[in-house]
Amino acid sequence: MLHEGLASYRQHHTISYQQIRACQHIQSCRTGKLGYQEWQCDDCAEVERIGCSCRDRHCPRCQGYATQQWITKQQARLLPCRYFHLVFTLPHELNPLAQHQPSMVYQSLFQAAWATLTQFAAKKGHGQLGMTCVLHTWGQTLSQHIHLHCLIPAGSIRQGRWCTIDNNYLYPVKALSRVFRGKMLAALYARNKDVVHVSTPTEWCVYSKACLTYSPYLVSYLARYTRKGMMSEHRLVAVDEQGVSFSYRDYKDEDKQKVMQLSRDEFIRRYLLHVLPKGLMRIRHYGFLANASYKRVQRIVRSIEQEAQSSPQRELQPPTLPCWTCKVCGHGRLSLKSVITAKRHNPDDVTADIRLS
Repeated sequence: MLHEGLASYRQHHTISYQQIRACQHIQSCRTGKLGYQEWQCDDCAEVERIGCSCRDRHCPRCQGYATQQWITKQQARLLPCRYFHLVFTLPHELNPLAQHQPSMVYQSLFQAAWATLTQFAAKKGHGQLGMTCVLHTWGQTLSQHIHLHCLIPAGSIRQGRWCTIDNNYLYPVKALSRVFRGKMLAALYARNKDVVHVSTPTEWCVYSKACLTYSPYLVSYLARYTRKGMMSEHRLVAVDEQGVSFSYRDYKDEDKQKVMQLSRDEFIRRYLLHVLPKGLMRIRHYGFLANASYKRVQRIVRSIEQEAQSSPQRELQPPTLPCWTCKVCGHGRLSLKSVITAKRHNPDDVTADIRLS
């Protein structure tokens, strides 16, 4: 769809360098412009050539394998305890500011959410919390809907020891929303004094799900919120002269599946709204889950397991990475044999053939 509509869109709209780069990556993904991979069947020796993927975080084709890699890596970080799931949402009145100064708004959102939870933890005497959070900027219809998914272990560090939090909900959401509003506006004002003129509602939205039970599928649940992209290819219904049709879930109408049709220009406009600034980390870890506290996480895991020896937790098995069956013989497995890279100045030229065996 980008191949057909992007040139026309750029004639009437201004897009940033980062958006242009994202579009170029998506257009080149698995087309051969980035090189090729050669996969050989271990049974019939048939060789299949596949275009290299772009690995852009905005590309809908590249998120499946990245999700599996993330799940495998996060197995070691997952604590054998319950988890709280909170969502901090910005009012739509801040959307124009996010379009003009996205980095400022997103950085402030991360800062405000963690500052809010830290303040409540100190007031309740919970000590230090841990948090993994992921930034989402989209709704089901690709409209701009900026929110932060926060996944928090049901426990904290007090005086160097792990203490379990037994509540079904971490903190009252109405109180969280009021403090979050103040923290967010203060963070924005510290970065830009003109933010004081932005009008926002007095009531902001902080949503809390019931505490998640520890299970072998918890890490996959976390990946569902941390790794999914704004639009997966299976949601596309049709691309024609009338526009782009895609499926979406209408949460206001009993979660019914519906189909929306947008013009090509409007679809591209909405899609490009969610291209993040270069270098912005969409997934972050705070508190005792921070990257610098990895050894502390291991001590916490041992502490929890010792306390739960009477009812040992089920061991989590790392998910298997995807494998492909040969299309020719139907039962052999494909394995990567070589990668053929392409020149940067001319994607159609081949410069090297890297043999892996």
